[in-house]
Amino acid sequence: MYRLLIVDDEPLVQIGLKTMLAKEHADDIEIIGTASNGKEAWDIIEKERPEIVIADIRMPVMTGLELLKRSNEQFGNVPAFIILTAYEEFEMARQALVGDAVDYLVKIELNSETLDAAIAKAIKRIEGATPQVKRAETNTRSSLEDLRQKFMLKLLNHLITSKEQIVKEAKELDISLEYNRYIVVYGEIDGDKDAAGAKDALDVYTSSINMAKEIISKHIPCQVVSIDLKHFAVVFFFSEDVPVAGTMDKITESLETARTMISGYFKTTLTFGVGSTVTTPEDIAVSFDESKTAQAAADAEKPIRLFSHIVGSNRRSGKDKLIQTIQEYIDNNLNGKVQLNEVAEVFGLSAAYLSVLFKKTTETGFSEYVYTKKIEKAKEMLLSGDMKIYEVADALGFESAYYFSKVFKKVDGHSPREYIQSKSNM
Repeated sequence: MYRLLIVDDEPLVQIGLKTMLAKEHADDIEIIGTASNGKEAWDIIEKERPEIVIADIRMPVMTGLELLKRSNEQFGNVPAFIILTAYEEFEMARQALVGDAVDYLVKIELNSETLDAAIAKAIKRIEGATPQVKRAETNTRSSLEDLRQKFMLKLLNHLITSKEQIVKEAKELDISLEYNRYIVVYGEIDGDKDAAGAKDALDVYTSSINMAKEIISKHIPCQVVSIDLKHFAVVFFFSEDVPVAGTMDKITESLETARTMISGYFKTTLTFGVGSTVTTPEDIAVSFDESKTAQAAADAEKPIRLFSHIVGSNRRSGKDKLIQTIQEYIDNNLNGKVQLNEVAEVFGLSAAYLSVLFKKTTETGFSEYVYTKKIEKAKEMLLSGDMKIYEVADALGFESAYYFSKVFKKVDGHSPREYIQSKSNM
């Protein structure tokens, strides 16, 4: 994979280039970002060292020619520059070639064929410049990004729960988690159902996700994680000295910008769910679960939904209310097995999130609560005198009388028979 930077002050040009590159060069080109002027581009070049730069020749702050000259002086002829021009800028384009650009493209004539030819020249330049070293650098960067994605996926899905392990892996992957505020956003891209074939759908999803990453990541420090061809997550990082309300406003503003631009260009529909703010890396998974719940409630009328708005404006009281409703549901369904997965599905939550939330809110595990309530109900049924022990066990959804007796003794300290006898002697 060759890493490429797009530099142009026209958003539509950026979008057009991304679309063509995603369609024709998904296997060999990775777009690492965009910049609107030469100064922004230079900062990215210094930090990220892309192999290819496509830059407009005339931009504010620093022109494409100035950027090319500065890059050549600092890094030599890699990154390889492809210059974008207008017809009337031919003399400047000639200067770019003299300044060691690999090619120039006239914007009005830009198409896949001319872009492919320019990319081929750029790759030839890169391969000629200490190819083994360049390939090694590119492979290392690609492998590191793959490991970062895998780490973030584990973090989002409750697969790493030890704070020490999280900090250790993040440090090894150069991911900064030295913050104390985190918010997770879950995004879904719904493509054109009339798209011709799987490849077209793949192109749309890939281009949409890439553009969403680019727009959203400019506003607040974040890590973007690809989930699948329709979904992605964004983990935002900030500190306690930054107001949560102001940060949430910035996040929703960036999401709306991404949604508007992508929907208009690719004819896709984007919906987002925004989780609540959490204060530790190990709770990032909780915010992720909340964001998925919020996204499930999003629609065309309300494409961006906040979890706090679903459970109540006050996060704590809202969660208390949600758990209270779940407890009432459990109390009314004690005759079934009342399994965690099934209850979570009823309330549109993930099982992992419900387990964590239930424990934090009630200080009691989900299973412990269910069995305690079942045994309370069992005591009433046993003392009625109308049912035998195995009948009570069956009525309350226990798999056997033996298992029922085992749970009963664990909760009450006595077996069902001992309990009946103790009450009979009173």
